[in-house]
Amino acid sequence: MAKTYTEELAEWVKKRKEKRPRQDLAAVAFMAVREDVKAAIEAGYAQKTIWAHLHEIGKIPYRYETFLKHVRKHIKEAKREEGPESAKVTPDNPTKAAVGREKDTKPTKKEGFTFDATPKKEDLI
Repeated sequence: MAKTYTEELAEWVKKRKEKRPRQDLAAVAFMAVREDVKAAIEAGYAQKTIWAHLHEIGKIPYRYETFLKHVRKHIKEAKREEGPESAKVTPDNPTKAAVGREKDTKPTKKEGFTFDATPKKEDLI
């Protein structure tokens, strides 16, 4: 008995899903080696070298571009959010950013163009 088109389509979709890599698997694989990657970057190794080694030994099966995306997201941005200890604001150590915020709260004179819908007599011809 011949299969209907919907049965054929269902089988094709099932096979297709199995072949497509899942993006979350790449993230999981990176998180498993994140500390090793972080240590290697701090030791001075190039990201391309780190990726090539991890890819060759099979720890990360994805492309270099994906690796860079995860490094940027999970290592570099996380490091930027933490910041150095000297940049933290404490009562004893206000930073320039904290001082700048205090200045921004003061009202300032507005400069530039301001639109007034009602014309002034002296501006009219």
